Amino acid sequence: MNFSNKIIKRIIGVTVFACIVGVISSCTKDVTENPLDSVSLDQYFRSNKDITAALAGMYTSFQEEMTGPGTGSDAGGDKTEAYGGRYNYWGEGRSDNFDRGQYNNNTSTELSFNAITINNATADWGGLYRTIYRANTNIKYIPQVPQYDNLATATIVNNALAQSYAMRAECYFYLVRVWGDAVVWTTPYTDATQPPAKTRVPKAQIIDSVIIPDLTKAYSLIQKNQTPVVWNINEGAICAMMADVYMWRAGQPNGSQSDYQNAITWIQKLFTAKSPLGTAYTGTSATNLESQATWKNAFLTPAASPEGIWSINWDNTVNGCACLPMTTQLSNNPAQMDTALYFRWKKNNKVDTRFGKTIDTLATPTGSYLAHGDKTLKYFVTNYNAANILATGQTALNLNVYLVMYRLSDIYLTLAEAYAQTGDLVNALKYLNFIYVRARNPIPPATTVTPIPATQYTTTAAMENAILLERQYELFGEGKRWFDLVRTGNVKTVMDPIVSRRQRIFGTAQTGFQDLNKIYWPLSQNALNANRLLTQNAGY
Repeated sequence: MNFSNKIIKRIIGVTVFACIVGVISSCTKDVTENPLDSVSLDQYFRSNKDITAALAGMYTSFQEEMTGPGTGSDAGGDKTEAYGGRYNYWGEGRSDNFDRGQYNNNTSTELSFNAITINNATADWGGLYRTIYRANTNIKYIPQVPQYDNLATATIVNNALAQSYAMRAECYFYLVRVWGDAVVWTTPYTDATQPPAKTRVPKAQIIDSVIIPDLTKAYSLIQKNQTPVVWNINEGAICAMMADVYMWRAGQPNGSQSDYQNAITWIQKLFTAKSPLGTAYTGTSATNLESQATWKNAFLTPAASPEGIWSINWDNTVNGCACLPMTTQLSNNPAQMDTALYFRWKKNNKVDTRFGKTIDTLATPTGSYLAHGDKTLKYFVTNYNAANILATGQTALNLNVYLVMYRLSDIYLTLAEAYAQTGDLVNALKYLNFIYVRARNPIPPATTVTPIPATQYTTTAAMENAILLERQYELFGEGKRWFDLVRTGNVKTVMDPIVSRRQRIFGTAQTGFQDLNKIYWPLSQNALNANRLLTQNAGY
């Protein structure tokens, strides 16, 4: 089933499921506070169409949390939150990729200075719990549908359950990475007599008892060897998620070398799955990737890309402006590329072909800002006239956006890092070079790109640093950098000098990450109000 945004909105608008999801839609509420007392769920899940609608509602919720509610109001009636997508804010907003823009807002300013308050929009986890609620509802009620509708085959039911288990795992994975300990709900809250509040569960326990079991269950249920729909969680996506989880756990206090090996195992499973082109990812060479010339297809047309694994489909005609923190809009973007990164990367512009395809290369300093450093080209075509408007008269305000959750280049670099951490520097360099060589032009008089030699990185630490740098360039704008810094223990080393520089420029008190508790976000005031059993994260 292909849940593009247009189909999702149409389904939600014409089915009873709209009544179900509306009760728990608000991003500003803790989902545990809202008992479902207006609709009998077991009376609703009676047909194959109900499965389709239920999955659509789940994807809609996650899409809004990652990209934003779009034009108008979200499903709960809340006003549009400009630049509301958490995808970039959570994944890069506090990293050395992003800085506050010339037209900053409170969200980007607080993230840039590591001064997040409990009223910052990014500190609200309500949208993730809304999505978890919908996944829990699917898991509980979808199995009953076949007794009412023989069109609901075992394959349809199992695929729907697999997507729901994996989506629940992905939401909890975000919760663990952003806030640490979190409240756990694995059944829908449908009874007003149930206690509406719970205490938080330790983050390590959530990984071990919820996330990994959910993904294991999802993989056992998902139909194998099928050409996937890139907008849906599929066989390859589940493998990618599992590898991501093990890489994260490896960097935690309870992690071990076996976690890196587990990541390698799941990536090898991913390579046997099919890409959107109908052929296996294989994962044996650079030919399995987009070529240098077609690199942007992974973002512009992921459904037709050999790299595509799982992307979010944002249809502008239905949802309005995606309003990413950094876009090709004419003005008013709240975030920009960090100046140090910009000029470091720009020095290699003629060699590294990704720079000009990722960011507006016309940027020049304007005071403490980059004139065009808030304009990311990565997710957009680049046929502009002098006024920075598309030849068709369109701007990024009215174009579709396909945010990448996982793609093959990300997986190659993850595999390279896992190999490095298990002492296999040969294979680590092999997968690093697949990305390194593909991205670069030869330096004259050479006519081909020289791969990184084995003599350049001879220790695990040196290899990992090279891989993390390559990930920063390759995956800029893909919501990965902050999580890379956290899981590898590099936040303080990388970010303290940058935060200090920013604070000197703007004359604010220096905070940095002296208190490593502040690697986690604070719990929002909304969450604290909704659940009186919650305790605030240390440092806030």
